[in-house]
Amino acid sequence: MRLRTFIADTMTDAVAQVRAAMGDNAIIVSSIEGENGGFEVTAAIDTRDTVANQTPIETDTSLEEILREKLSASPSPKNALLEEDTPPHPGERAEDIKASEQEQSHSGILFDETKLAQALADQSVPQMLATAIIADAQNVDTDDAITALSAALESRFGFEDLPIAPRHPIMLVGLPGSGKTVTIAKLAARAVIEGIQTEIISTDTERTGAIAQANAYGELLQTKVSHAESVDAMGLLLDQRADRAAIEAADMREACFIDTAAVNPFLSSSFKILKRQIDAARLLAAAEPILVLAAGGDPRGMAETTEMFAKLGVRRMIVTQIDVARRLGGILAAAEVSGLAFSQVSATPYLARGVTAATPNRLARLLLGKHAVPAQMSKPADQMASPA
Repeated sequence: MRLRTFIADTMTDAVAQVRAAMGDNAIIVSSIEGENGGFEVTAAIDTRDTVANQTPIETDTSLEEILREKLSASPSPKNALLEEDTPPHPGERAEDIKASEQEQSHSGILFDETKLAQALADQSVPQMLATAIIADAQNVDTDDAITALSAALESRFGFEDLPIAPRHPIMLVGLPGSGKTVTIAKLAARAVIEGIQTEIISTDTERTGAIAQANAYGELLQTKVSHAESVDAMGLLLDQRADRAAIEAADMREACFIDTAAVNPFLSSSFKILKRQIDAARLLAAAEPILVLAAGGDPRGMAETTEMFAKLGVRRMIVTQIDVARRLGGILAAAEVSGLAFSQVSATPYLARGVTAATPNRLARLLLGKHAVPAQMSKPADQMASPA
């Protein structure tokens, strides 16, 4: 990372100097207006290799070949904490404390290898991945189908719940139609319900109706919404937020969610713009990009898409449109190939309680679907009715 400072009579002239000297990829870190006029602007540029130099998935590579390579590697722990090891803020408590207790009781659904294989086939889980999951489930010492599948999923995939009041800004990224803006509103609603001050920054200013949609959510939630038409404008908003946070008490943390314009990861021009936004947000506010992924897509397409976003440093994803997806095999293929952890799931169009933690137990129940039917438990002999 290289830093330079520029001085000019106007902000426009200062930015022009930055662009001329450092190029379009330079990021405005800070700006100060002098007492006697003039502006001092500090800019930075990332000297690391850009995403353009990274090799994408070969289009003629089959999903089977990709999965074979991933599955041949030994599973590695995927639940390492993403936040630094410091005492948590009250807003960072677990969303569902009772959920883990409920998951420990027997579901009444008996483990059956054939039924599990059929359930995974019904969900269009790629055969190689399904075989690996079934093998993991068979190694669990239980006759409970939910417990066995949950343990298998937890050993293979990462699960990282997003705190209600994240320590740093959260930036949502994704494809068109994935539901990023409404997911931003759902995350903001979750924080507002807990009495946490919340801010939404939207960089999606070109899509028809995007500004009006963000403003409508802000008005509904009584939440501040700011619009940034450029990377520099977003940087200044994050810089101002950092100044506010520096003078606020630790128990007055403000949750911040950044909405971005939808991108095509296979179109280099739009992907480069997104990379600049991610780099700027990370540099100024340690923001974390999270992928919003709509469920129900083709497994290979979803795997290729998530792999591309992973190259930008995305580490976890929120799965949306669970309620309208007919098959969920694609999200497993995406997680296996990209290494992204499951964060939240959304299965309702409503803002209140609109997102829930993506736990192994919840995912297991979703995957079993119609096969998640409790077995009829026979009554003990002393409880059976006596013959008349």
